[in-house]
Amino acid sequence: MKDTSDEIKEMQLKLWLAKAPQERLRQMLIDNESLYVFWANLKPAGTRNIINKK
Repeated sequence: MKDTSDEIKEMQLKLWLAKAPQERLRQMLIDNESLYVFWANLKPAGTRNIINKK
């Protein structure tokens, strides 16, 4: 995203790096799991309602 100022990005990085490595790892794993669940629930375009119709 291009709408976040450099000052905010720098602040976010400082906050992230201030966390313990195990906390950053745990958060990364949680975020990845959420992404996998999201991707698994996506249906290809154009297949909505076609699969279950007879």
